[in-house]
Amino acid sequence: MPGLAVTADWVRQARGLPTVLDAAYGGFEAILTVIGAYEDTTSSVLAPFLLAATQAANGRDALLFAPSLPPRSHRRHPAAGEERGSTGGIGSAVANLSRLLAIQLTTTAATEAHGADRVACHDAARHATRIHDLLAGMSR
Repeated sequence: MPGLAVTADWVRQARGLPTVLDAAYGGFEAILTVIGAYEDTTSSVLAPFLLAATQAANGRDALLFAPSLPPRSHRRHPAAGEERGSTGGIGSAVANLSRLLAIQLTTTAATEAHGADRVACHDAARHATRIHDLLAGMSR
């Protein structure tokens, strides 16, 4: 899962409120991109993937209310690329990224964010946690 790994590294290395918000926004976008490739799946993971996609969109949208989110034209998100692997492997990779997003956003909310930025971080972290909870049990 090279695209998700690159995105996870980007989120992990983000420091400072605007950079964390930008990386988290990109993380939610990457999740949406990867899950979107499995929309036509007929397996038992379709429902959890669709629910996770909804949470990813909600998390991304929550960050749009953060005043410190850099303007979109300045963002340089790593390309999520086309992920290959079993649905279980993709689910696990997305769950890991969402856990990282939740931790990074919660930490940033507690240490660097105020007002609307803090609310946006907490809301986005809540959605990231829901993604993790939906997909964490998937096997590779």
